[in-house]
Amino acid sequence: MAQQITEARSYRCSYHPKDLNGHPVAAESGVLPTIRVKAANAEHAQRAAFAVTGCVVASVERLEGGAQ
Repeated sequence: MAQQITEARSYRCSYHPKDLNGHPVAAESGVLPTIRVKAANAEHAQRAAFAVTGCVVASVERLEGGAQ
């Protein structure tokens, strides 16, 4: 069975931060922090962002063009 190779794309993921005790922290400015990841699709990007931050991911946005 042949596997299909999918090119990794850049994604920006916003997430809800936690304090040192693991409790959600309200963003005073209303702007959530972001992390950029490379992944085959948005679902993989969301999983990667969660794996790195350990926080709930609020949104995933694909970055077009030369964004890295």
